[in-house]
Amino acid sequence: MSCTIEKALADAKALVERLRDHDDAAESLIEQTTALSKRVEAMKQYQEEIQELNEVARHRPRSTLVMGIQQENRQIRELQQENKELRTSLEEHQSALELIMSKYREQMFRLLMASKKDDPGIIMKLKEQHSKIDMVHRNSCEGFFLDASRHILEAPQHGLERRHLEANQNVH
Repeated sequence: MSCTIEKALADAKALVERLRDHDDAAESLIEQTTALSKRVEAMKQYQEEIQELNEVARHRPRSTLVMGIQQENRQIRELQQENKELRTSLEEHQSALELIMSKYREQMFRLLMASKKDDPGIIMKLKEQHSKIDMVHRNSCEGFFLDASRHILEAPQHGLERRHLEANQNVH
């Protein structure tokens, strides 16, 4: 008789474990269903809002939309012209800076050469340093110019995106 009671207890424990597993699985399914339900509700709300916005946009006169686009085009042309002017100004400043720096380096080199005339070792070191400084300067100027040009070229795109967003918000 003790075998059957022990067996019944073991079977009861196994059933309890299975019930716990099923309970955990049911809880997980409930959580997933709740999350899915929330997503479906959010999608429905989004769809309703889109439909409302489309209705509002349909009732707006075409002439207003055309005028807005023309104004945007004028602003884009003005920004493009301003970018050209800025790019030209940047190039002029860059060349002026290069000229000033080369004259400065020449004067410093002459000054150092005059003060160290007698020592050929120092003269060689000064020439090496001068060429290294000149190379670093050219590389940094090119890098600066490329970065500045890239920034100038990207600026109208960012402005264009901003204006499109503003126009879209005005439509809604």
